[in-house]
Amino acid sequence: MRASRPLWTPQIKALDERYKAVTVDDDGQALGQFHRLPGPDLWWWRRHPRILTGDLGRSLRSAGAIGTDPDTA
Repeated sequence: MRASRPLWTPQIKALDERYKAVTVDDDGQALGQFHRLPGPDLWWWRRHPRILTGDLGRSLRSAGAIGTDPDTA
């Protein structure tokens, strides 16, 4: 399986960058209000959507998340 690592690494990094572009790093403060967060190696659990909408957006805002209103995004 090690042979596939060089093939997938650039694609995974590109997806990570896309994810980072559409989320906000708050060190898990908002999501931590609703879920027990895993260890720090799982960095994506410490981010929330940049555009907060619907039930998820309302819940995250109530937990202190700051994001963009979908009407102004």
